[in-house]
Amino acid sequence: MTTWQTLSSMLHLIAIAMWLGAIVFFLVVSGPAVNELAPKLALKTMNRARIGLEAISWFAIGLLLLTGLVNLLARLAMPPPTIGESFAIVFGVKLFLFGAMLVHHCLQVFKYAPTIARLTGQLPQSFDAWPEPLLTYWRRWFLLLKINAALGPVVVLLGLALVKNQ
Repeated sequence: MTTWQTLSSMLHLIAIAMWLGAIVFFLVVSGPAVNELAPKLALKTMNRARIGLEAISWFAIGLLLLTGLVNLLARLAMPPPTIGESFAIVFGVKLFLFGAMLVHHCLQVFKYAPTIARLTGQLPQSFDAWPEPLLTYWRRWFLLLKINAALGPVVVLLGLALVKNQ
């Protein structure tokens, strides 16, 4: 393995750790923590955390795509027989699940987040409970986050299977 391949693999692992780490942090720390806050402060905190998660996620996704492509091209450049049927199957499943994670993230960012931001901006100055329409959108947003949190480790394990299949 060349230095560039090693660096690309390391960056790939760092990117997936960033994305999954941000998801887990949001689910384990940010989400439960806001339950202890007043609704107005909780909503502001959740929105700021959501925006931070989106920024980290897009950076990590871009890095994953770039390093994944570099890693695949490096694998294809190896002398035969480097890609067998089992590699193609595992790679296809990994790519499909990554695509599903990406679709879920896009739904969070482009479908639910604008509505959450709009509904949050329309809130009255004082309120003592989370408004039901806003809570519904947050629940949908969280469901997609939980699905990605479940798919992420599977994608990592499939990636490890690809490396072992070398």
